[in-house]
Amino acid sequence: MNTVNVSGKILNLTKTGNSNGTKVALGTISIFRQKDPQSGKNKYDAVSFIGCGKIGDFLNEGDNVALTGNLNTYQKDVGLDYPITITQVNVVHVDNFSLQSKQDYKPAYTEHQATGLDMDSLDKAVDQINISDSDLPF
Repeated sequence: MNTVNVSGKILNLTKTGNSNGTKVALGTISIFRQKDPQSGKNKYDAVSFIGCGKIGDFLNEGDNVALTGNLNTYQKDVGLDYPITITQVNVVHVDNFSLQSKQDYKPAYTEHQATGLDMDSLDKAVDQINISDSDLPF
């Protein structure tokens, strides 16, 4: 039952591989915490994550994502009197809410097949459609 869902912006993403040749993505996700009552500025928590295999294909720095995974903690000796505890999300699923690359994005249809209106600007297209009572089937 060790499952966690977090959403935020990806920071400090590093894509590498391990000794077995498996792709590994290491990074930090910036998670909104709350507004500071005194300054009014947003506060964020930075949580480390690791994703192995195809997970890295869905992660790009600066993307807004939701990550699902397991919390993993371990102790790391950094030369102090006591080791520090590292907490990270071991990612098993990614929902990416950002376009991977705007130049790679190609919509299936750029214009409506029946009307010829530009589908990239839906508001403009809706404003150009005039429907009268005689157009309705009832």
